[in-house]
Amino acid sequence: MVKKLLSVFVTIVSLTGCSHELSNASADAQKEYILTQLNDYQGLIEISRKKLSAKDNNDERFNLSQLYHKIGDYSSSNIYLEPLVKKHGDEKYRLLQAKNYLELGQEEECEMVLKDLLANDSTNGELWNLNGSLLAQQGRYSEAIKSFEHARGLFYNESIVMNNLAMMAILQQDYPSARNYLLSLYSRKQYKPQTVYNLIYTLVKLNDYESARKIINDERLYSGDVNELLYSLANLTPKEKFNLEMQSIASTKKDETKLTENIVTAKDPIVTSAISPESNALTENSGVKTESSDICAIEMSTQLKAENFIGNIKNGKEIKKISFSPEPSAGRFTLYSAYPINYIVHPQKYNNQIELELFNAQPIKSLYQTQLSILQKNPDIKLIDFTNKNDGNALLRIVTGKCIASKKIERKISNGNLKEQINISFTYKD
Repeated sequence: MVKKLLSVFVTIVSLTGCSHELSNASADAQKEYILTQLNDYQGLIEISRKKLSAKDNNDERFNLSQLYHKIGDYSSSNIYLEPLVKKHGDEKYRLLQAKNYLELGQEEECEMVLKDLLANDSTNGELWNLNGSLLAQQGRYSEAIKSFEHARGLFYNESIVMNNLAMMAILQQDYPSARNYLLSLYSRKQYKPQTVYNLIYTLVKLNDYESARKIINDERLYSGDVNELLYSLANLTPKEKFNLEMQSIASTKKDETKLTENIVTAKDPIVTSAISPESNALTENSGVKTESSDICAIEMSTQLKAENFIGNIKNGKEIKKISFSPEPSAGRFTLYSAYPINYIVHPQKYNNQIELELFNAQPIKSLYQTQLSILQKNPDIKLIDFTNKNDGNALLRIVTGKCIASKKIERKISNGNLKEQINISFTYKD
């Protein structure tokens, strides 16, 4: 009887220990699941790196490369991907490598990888779609259109391809064709939010303000002055360069993103894939140039004061440096970051201010002292301020002491750690 009791006791202890181990494993899996649902890629990266440090394996290494791609760290993505490409050369590894190359502006490397992949698998619609993105970025629009059409013929995701064809039409200012593509998607009620924004822009360019206004109101996309927004859109021109975008296909659920966070840029970058749930929706390289009206309405409030950036933007890309170059009757601000930062230019309320909304980005804390230094040394600059919008974005507001005659905002890529730059140039009225 005693032996039986001891046997039962040992079994219970063993099961308890096993249960504890299973509980730990379950807790780790639950944590990873929660982080995935929250799109907390930094947290997922930490978990993935921990797994790899314990035991390196191909699947986890590829997962880590994908996570780095999703946060815009394309260099790190390729670093962890390189051993897989060299050892195995699987198509999925090289496809991600090509996407990273395109994001990094390494077009020749991207072209070499794609050429090799297409030679071995010419029936892959995703490859043809990515090839179209590369050709479009190189300005080879006719070839890009053929590549997108080939992807469509191979039954690659039609929403992605048709949106890309619409974008090609917009870039060539063929607005009737763009409208036909976009209306076809819109009528199906299974479209990406960006499809709606592009459709509104196209309708404005065709002077169909009534239809554009109706869509804005029906979709409840904009709470401000719709006429002011339509006027801003009418005066924008399509961008001529763009980078790779990773974007998911939207369901019929309405997107809660504000219209002004998407539409004022006048275009959506070419969509290359549907694997990522998040989107760096705007990564244009060419500049937005605008001229102010002859009327000079300026803001000269005594309340203008730069404040410390409050809070923290989760997984926000850091703006690590800001500089200002004063010139006779002009000036230029430059923002520096290690990662591409997407942005829009807000409609101008006053002729002496510039507002940029920076998506998923925030200044480092020490930048505040640089802002104060610029204000002290340049009396014509009245305000440089970063504000946390508490929606994942930051607002950069610049106020000058003179009327601005024209402004140009453009992306630049340079060498070094802070290779991504946003230049904000402006001239003063005489």
